[in-house]
Amino acid sequence: MPFLDFFKKSNKKGPAKGAQTGINKGQEKQRSTNDNPLGSPEQAKKRYEAAMEFLKFFQEKTPLLNGRPHAGTVLSIAARLAGTSLFRAINKQEVEPGVVVLSEEVNQAYLQLMKLFAYYCKQAGIDVMAKPLTQEVPDQDKPLMDLSRTQAEYQDQYNAIMQKHGLDYLESAQAGMIICSMFFNYHCIKNKDIDPFVATMIVGMGVVEGAKTSPTPLGSKASSTDTGSNSKGNQAADLIKTVAGTSSSGSGERLVLGEKFTAMKEAMDNGGKYILVHPEVKNKLQQAGIDPYLIYSTVLIKQVEAKISQIDFVDVDVEGLFQEWSNKPQDQAPVYVRQMYWLKENAEKYGYQQIGNSWKLK
Repeated sequence: MPFLDFFKKSNKKGPAKGAQTGINKGQEKQRSTNDNPLGSPEQAKKRYEAAMEFLKFFQEKTPLLNGRPHAGTVLSIAARLAGTSLFRAINKQEVEPGVVVLSEEVNQAYLQLMKLFAYYCKQAGIDVMAKPLTQEVPDQDKPLMDLSRTQAEYQDQYNAIMQKHGLDYLESAQAGMIICSMFFNYHCIKNKDIDPFVATMIVGMGVVEGAKTSPTPLGSKASSTDTGSNSKGNQAADLIKTVAGTSSSGSGERLVLGEKFTAMKEAMDNGGKYILVHPEVKNKLQQAGIDPYLIYSTVLIKQVEAKISQIDFVDVDVEGLFQEWSNKPQDQAPVYVRQMYWLKENAEKYGYQQIGNSWKLK
């Protein structure tokens, strides 16, 4: 595999401008925190060396498509491992694998990790924050491995390497952004087989997915199907299905989406189905560590799979909202905005075409 050879050649003197190796320490000390998100040269050097050791391990376990590393999958693996380390750095209580855990602390730490990723990419010549990120990942770039499989295949060795270099979980997450930037350089600069802004979106989504989903335990080789057999995990899945089954109201061949009561009024006045989750139910879900959005997405997917004729957004500008939220974490967006993202990425596969603020079955 070509990764290690590429980075041995491109990093003979260490990372960009000597930042990771401690070169030009006087210059590093003069930089402000805003200009230099790397921390001390000693910390940065440890993270870099850990990243290089993981790269050596990954060389032999790179997922291939048609004999070549698949960019979207490779980027998502590094990002999810960084996110998983961030989860462990912030969440000290045991939570069953696969449970979504909401945290404002994660939101803030996520922004810092992406700032670090952007720093490394800019050192390599690409400003990934120069324009709004795409919200659509082309089918050919979508990761071919899910989160639980990523953890089963890579997290034990990743964690062992990070510990060997004296890194805690937060520092391990930061080292993960170095690895992300290395894969970014390889795929976006050397091979040019993925758009840099699509790559950045995959990294951002991977970090969020890892950081907000309770991971499989270290030392476990459980696959995605194994984690699904966990009794409490099954209970959470059953709860989502049960609540989703009671959260769809109205009738007709169109689904109305938008702000809660606006969508409901439109459906009641002019016909259609709408989604309404009782506030107390939302509170219970959040207390159980379940993102209430999963209810809305379950209902939406069920209606799409049933081939409902039309999905309408009311009193919103779909494209305007996409631009508005393009540089913000999706998990902070209103539910109907997250539903827009899902439709943008998936509706075409189910035979739907976007026309203005609606998706219609072809």
